[in-house]
Amino acid sequence: MTVLVMGLLLPIVGLAIDASLLYTVKAKLQAAVDAASLAGARSLNRGLDLSSQAESARATAIKFFNANFPSGHLGTFERSITVTVAESAYRTRTVRSDGSVRAPTYFMRLLGFQSNQLQATGTASRRDVNLVLVLDRSGSMSGAMTPMKNAARAFVDRFAEGRDNVGLIVFSGSSILAFPNPSPSGPASNFKTASPNVDTQISKTINGGGTSSAQALWWAYQELVKRNEAGALNLIVFFTDGLPNSIIAEYNDPDPAKNLLKTSSGCTYKRVAGRPMFGFLAHGSPGAPLTGFTLGILKSASSTLTSVDEGAIQTNSQGCAYRSNTANVRQDVARMPPADAYGNATTGYAPVDLARVDSPLHIARASMNAADNAVQRIRQDAALNVIIYTIGYSGGTEVPDEVWMRRISNDPSSAYYDSSKPPGLYVSAPTTGDLANAFSRVASEILRLAM
Repeated sequence: MTVLVMGLLLPIVGLAIDASLLYTVKAKLQAAVDAASLAGARSLNRGLDLSSQAESARATAIKFFNANFPSGHLGTFERSITVTVAESAYRTRTVRSDGSVRAPTYFMRLLGFQSNQLQATGTASRRDVNLVLVLDRSGSMSGAMTPMKNAARAFVDRFAEGRDNVGLIVFSGSSILAFPNPSPSGPASNFKTASPNVDTQISKTINGGGTSSAQALWWAYQELVKRNEAGALNLIVFFTDGLPNSIIAEYNDPDPAKNLLKTSSGCTYKRVAGRPMFGFLAHGSPGAPLTGFTLGILKSASSTLTSVDEGAIQTNSQGCAYRSNTANVRQDVARMPPADAYGNATTGYAPVDLARVDSPLHIARASMNAADNAVQRIRQDAALNVIIYTIGYSGGTEVPDEVWMRRISNDPSSAYYDSSKPPGLYVSAPTTGDLANAFSRVASEILRLAM
């Protein structure tokens, strides 16, 4: 009887041991091909064309597979891995890893089975990105420009030439479309190899001037509208070190209902058709906009990446008090516009009196309202589903409003978070030493979302 029992139990135990080993090897193999595919997809940004990017993905995937399933692991042999990279859907590439290995048997050898071949497949996809990077280069950035530019350049390098599309806007009192320019189709895929490219444009940017956040955000959105690719991941990454303080508008509309100049103003051409005063009203408060001074109607199209020219408008401003002394703007301007030049309302988020052109506080609130309204309008585009990430540097002479920055990001930690809209992220950089990590965190979040 004992012999009979042992004769039955030993094969059963042996089969259980072999099955357990096969299960362990299979699980390890599956984990290895999954890791390989994920790592390969994440490396698709390396290389300047699709062929080199695919080769990079394959090499990375194989490296990860070998690291996670070493040769001879658990007595296995004939290990192999095949990695393919293909366009699996519109603006989406998929890395597929097919792994196989032969696992030895022990007790099953008694039945003639020396080994079993095991196979596993892992896939990971990466959706291409349409991205507009918006960088604040206002006067208060003087001590942080170099680390900010280095961080921004490293950020851009993490995206894939020829696949991802990247645009660049830098702003102070007015915005500059730095790349591509001209921009018939919005962000471009040759952002690393174009002449000039994004890296070059960031590198040569100097700081100075005000902070027209509303224009910068709205221009960034218009670039994505030009691209018009609902299948891609559409993003705005907005960096600033302070508060909006500028309102771009036409201050000398010939229509009396729209004209913003006082009837008592000495401006020679007030309400005269063909004599525009298109520019921005700003305040010059050095810190929180409770004190300080107001500025005139300033030039909005004279600056370049390497120069900042935001003096008072001289064309068509003969007789205007602000022309020679910008602090006299209140002698000429009756009120701030109800909306800026791009249709962004200057009322809404923060309480404001648009007649208080003598108040840095109210100019700041109107400027923030315009930027806030720009973001709310952007989020109404259900086709592009634009995601906004923000980075705030607070180590300079000004400090961003983190409540507002979280609000415009639709950060899930914000009290204003709207779960029906795409969630973004706000990242704080308290010092210049934190800028690299802040930009890197946003890049990692974007690439995680693209997977």
